[in-house]
Amino acid sequence: MKTSTRILELAQARFNEFGYGNVTTASLAAELGISEGNLWYHFKAKRDLLETLSEQFLTSITERLKIRPDKNSDVVDGYINLMTAHKNELSRYRFIYRDQADYGEHSQIILDHIAELYEQSRLQFKAFFSEMVRVGVLNWPKSRIDALTINTTILIRFGLEYLRETQRSFDSTAVSQIFLQHLTLFEHELTPSAARRLQHAARSLTLVT
Repeated sequence: MKTSTRILELAQARFNEFGYGNVTTASLAAELGISEGNLWYHFKAKRDLLETLSEQFLTSITERLKIRPDKNSDVVDGYINLMTAHKNELSRYRFIYRDQADYGEHSQIILDHIAELYEQSRLQFKAFFSEMVRVGVLNWPKSRIDALTINTTILIRFGLEYLRETQRSFDSTAVSQIFLQHLTLFEHELTPSAARRLQHAARSLTLVT
């Protein structure tokens, strides 16, 4: 494996585990068994690691945004697949969602796309909620679907940051907490069967450490 790949993989793991602000290039180099100068040869500063990982993050989001409800399949299963994709994204890149107070402004590649990413995520949720209404598993007025999609997008996007700031500990149940919370927005208007299935799926969304 290339040294640059080893550096990136370890940086991603340690940023997720300890928080971006608590990891130094010196500690990464020591764990890799290389000099800090060797690390700087590949990445001149910790910020450069953030920039490169942000590019990978953007690719991951682009793939997740391709998920749409299939009118020939169970929409609840489809929504569970979407939640699972979000879980994987939050697990792999949780420091980007959680640690913005540490790293400050997003990397330029994310800043260039962030408005579009939020809007595409909102439209993705809208497609699923609209399909749930169409097939009768969600009793929700069409005039209020946009508000539901905005609230859902906000909860998923900023949930980890909220948990970090309000809880002393941050454990593997964080994503489950976020998705169970987002279900409170609309579960009272789901059919009982759909509500049970989504609650069960949300409880199983454990962070990969």
